[in-house]
Amino acid sequence: MSMRNILPILLASDINVYSMARAFHEAYGLRSLVLTKQMAGPIDHSRILDAVVIPDFDTTDVFLTALNKVYEQHRDKTRILIGCADHYVRLIVENKAGLAEKFILPYADKSVLDKIILKENFYRLCDTYGLDYARTYIYKQGTPLDFALDLQFPVVLKPSDSVSYNRCVFPGQYKVYFIRDRKTLEETLSRIYRHGYRDNMIIQEEVPGHDSAMYDLHVYTGKDHKVKLMSMGNVLLEEHTPKGLGSNAAALVSCQEPIMQKVRHLLEDIKFEGLCDCDLKFDSRDGKIKIFEINIRQGRSHYRVTAAGDNLAAYLVNDYILNKPLAFKMARDDFFWHVIPRRLVYRYIGDEEKKAKIRELVKAGKSARSLYYKKDLNLKRRLFLFLRDLNQFRKYKRHFTDRYRQ
Repeated sequence: MSMRNILPILLASDINVYSMARAFHEAYGLRSLVLTKQMAGPIDHSRILDAVVIPDFDTTDVFLTALNKVYEQHRDKTRILIGCADHYVRLIVENKAGLAEKFILPYADKSVLDKIILKENFYRLCDTYGLDYARTYIYKQGTPLDFALDLQFPVVLKPSDSVSYNRCVFPGQYKVYFIRDRKTLEETLSRIYRHGYRDNMIIQEEVPGHDSAMYDLHVYTGKDHKVKLMSMGNVLLEEHTPKGLGSNAAALVSCQEPIMQKVRHLLEDIKFEGLCDCDLKFDSRDGKIKIFEINIRQGRSHYRVTAAGDNLAAYLVNDYILNKPLAFKMARDDFFWHVIPRRLVYRYIGDEEKKAKIRELVKAGKSARSLYYKKDLNLKRRLFLFLRDLNQFRKYKRHFTDRYRQ
């Protein structure tokens, strides 16, 4: 078949979306169709995608109506649907029976995803497969705030169900909360539930360490439920804005085979399918890498995988459209990825050896930035990227605190 007949349909409007559109364009010269409820800088003024803004696109009725319209308009195309945010993946999976007749859906069934979406289910799987994680308490709505907590402060507080949590918008809302004392914990729990969140909250002992103790594992699992590709990165720096906490800003490829094999066995045993992204952190207290979660879609740093030589769009096309056999691969070659200016990375990571490694890789041409695509740098995009870089300096100056320094 002609590659020009493929239509990638990407849902959302952030760096994740642009990175996937870039992967399809690099591999096949394809222009992706992006559906989103609001326009955002990463996809604006791009020549490698067509963006359609649909108000309330994250509600089921509007979502299905819009996709049915796309189907009718592009019946002659081979349509592959890719969610680039958790809530869009959830909508795809919840409506998989009807959508599967019209689109290629690289996703497992809801019963499989529920095993890892809800944190309490996921941590039970971790126990089964020998994956270490921080000491955890699961707080259920309605539990008296004076509950017994056998954890040492500081703790990390995060929602069990991030999709429903993100639908609750309120002042002082964070993606995750780093909490120093019991009083703050109780106040934060009260505020979260007062603003409409109804699911469980996860309380974990904080794993100490700078951002550079974090790891990020991208995995592609084929339609045969066998893992095909694993690429692990050592995060050098994260974002530190309230809504961006935990989002990777710079990373180096770092193969950690023992824990990667454990994740591989877990995903294959539960019959996972498609792309996922794992968040982990090295705990210097016991020398173990501890897993926090598995996200049911590719992470925002997934262009690191494509730029290093393993194009994720090609994996999807070869598997779901061309039906080519795919061998297992564990990425090992050094590579540096970043979405912020290198000057910020050098300023905040505090590790001279890693700084030297970055300089070496940049000099060797083994580095990339997700948004800087030479085939998509018209004047308006150049201006956006320039202003975005300037804003990153302001953001780190305002939000980066001594708590994160080594």
